Formats: sequence, C-alpha cells, structure tokens
Amino acid sequence: MKILILLSRLFVGAVFVFSGFVKAVDPVGSAIKFTDYFNAFSMPWLVDLALPLAMILNALELIVGLTLMLNIRPKLSAWAALVFMSFFTPLTLVLAIDNPVSDCGCFGDFLILTNWETFFKNLIILLPTIFLIIKRKDLKSGVSTRNQSFAIAFFFAFAFLFQSYNYKHLPIFDFRPYKVGNYLPDLMIVPEGMPQDSFATYLYYQKDGVTEEFTMETYPWEDTTWVWVDTKNVLVKEGYHPLIHDLNIITTRFNSLEQTEGTDLIDEILEKEEYVFLFASHDLFQSNAQAFFNLKEIADYLAERNIELYCITSSSDTDIERIRPKLPFNLNFYRTDGITIKTMI
Repeated sequence: MKILILLSRLFVGAVFVFSGFVKAVDPVGSAIKFTDYFNAFSMPWLVDLALPLAMILNALELIVGLTLMLNIRPKLSAWAALVFMSFFTPLTLVLAIDNPVSDCGCFGDFLILTNWETFFKNLIILLPTIFLIIKRKDLKSGVSTRNQSFAIAFFFAFAFLFQSYNYKHLPIFDFRPYKVGNYLPDLMIVPEGMPQDSFATYLYYQKDGVTEEFTMETYPWEDTTWVWVDTKNVLVKEGYHPLIHDLNIITTRFNSLEQTEGTDLIDEILEKEEYVFLFASHDLFQSNAQAFFNLKEIADYLAERNIELYCITSSSDTDIERIRPKLPFNLNFYRTDGITIKTMI
C-alpha cells in the first residue's frame, strides 16, 4: 500500500510539474489559449485578465506538482490536485463534445492533444488523485511545518519570477513552430496520404412554415416544393494539420506596390533567397509609438540595399488608415492573423 501511495503521489505530481512548467515557459502562449476559452464560452469581458489568470494557474499547477513529489503538505496538495481534476475533467469532456477550442493547451506548445485525448488523459490522472484522497491519513511529511511553509513560499516566488522573465524576454525553451532555425516551408507541408478533415453537411429546408434538417442522403430531391434556408458543414473527424497551417501575408490597399488586394504572398516571400524583414504589430494602436520612429533608420538602411520590409498586422483597415499619416515614412501594410503574429514574436 505504501508503494501504491508513493507511485500515485509521484505520478500525479510529475504530471502537474510537467504541465505547469511547459506553460510557465511561455505565459503569453497560455494567455492566448485563455483568450480562446473566454471567446468560445462568450466571456469576452475576461480577456483582459487572460495573462494574470494564466500565470496564476501555471504557478498553482507547478506548486501542486512539486509539493506532491517532494511530500510537502501532502494532504493539502492532494486536495488541491483533486480540485484541479474535478474542474478540468468535466470541462475537457464539454470541449471534446462541442469542440469550441481545438487544442486545450494543457501542455502548451510542447505537446498538442486533441480534446478527447485530453479528456481521457484527465481520467487517468483523476484515478490516482482520488486514491490519494482516500488514503490521505497515510500522507505524512517528515519535514517540519516551518520548513514546509518556507518551501511553498519559495516555489511561489520561483513560479512567478520564472514566468515574469519569460514574459519580459523570450521563452528560455522554445517549443513553438517559429523557433529560430526552423525551416518554415517544411513545417507547412501536408505529407501525401495523410487524412483530411471530414465534414458532415446538414441542409435546412422549409415547407408549409416548417423547417426541417436533412443530410445529403435524406433530402427528398424529387420534391421541389422545399425552400432552402441554410446549409451547415460540421467537422466530424479532424484530419492532419501541419505545425504551421495558418501563416499568410495578405496584401492590403495600404501599400505603394502594384499588388492586387487580398493576395497571399507567403509562398513568394518564403521562396526568396535574399533577406526579408517583417515588422510585426498585432495591434497598431497598442504598439509603442517610438517603435515606428526607431524603424525609420532600419527602413532607410534596408531601402539602400533593396531589402524588402513588410509591416504585418491584424489591425483593421480603419486603424491602418488612421495611423499611416502619423508615420515618419511610407510603410507598406499587410494583414496576418493576430494569434499567428503573437506566436511569431
């Protein structure tokens, strides 16, 4: 029984440490995932709290895992682990059924799991967690109460200082597809023979004031009295997606080049052998205004050497139009998905 308790404590603790650490390495990535959750569950008012909430959750996961593994306040740690699992297990079941967010983000960018894989993973972790609660009377630490308190305080300080460093600089371990040294075209390829996304098509037709749902097989094609109302395509089975599947650089009307608006230049840019500079601004009006003036010197340097400079942003046409007259030089703007920009930078 002691061996089972030890193995359960080490297993649950190790999973919590691993999960908390790989997310603490990149708190901004965790905040992006929190934002996805808030938008999916119609809670946009919480978006501004995404970063602090992500950092708190990452810290708590890391601390619960460390205290379990090191047998510090084991009863409290076991209860904390149960609270975590009691919340996230049903949540991941909802995500698996409704699929509002394709990736739970439970292991950051280090390991991407489907929602069903995440749910079954949580079930596996929940079992030894419940076992620890049942055997909580046998959970005893040989460390003094004072030293246990010091250890927990140290873990808290480490968790937040570690995340603060990664937030202010760059992740010390980079698990993202845009890691320096990666050859992006290779990460955008779908290997031959890999499964594609599978969709079910639902047709909505109306007759005599009643709307009914049909599939392509059940619709009465011979009856022409039905009036079409709507068509919905629902993802049934997710196919293979390369690590980079949402990178594009779309032309806008805010550039001085003879380019058709709405054209994706990503392949053209990636095929260039010479240098290309991307000036990335997720939101032009949240950017530091001085950055644009600092860019003037770089832009002049690049222009003298015929090196192309692209400003990629997810800002609206209205925002681009408002900020262009304030810039110290002419800058060509291109549109890229906001989350892609955040991941890249």
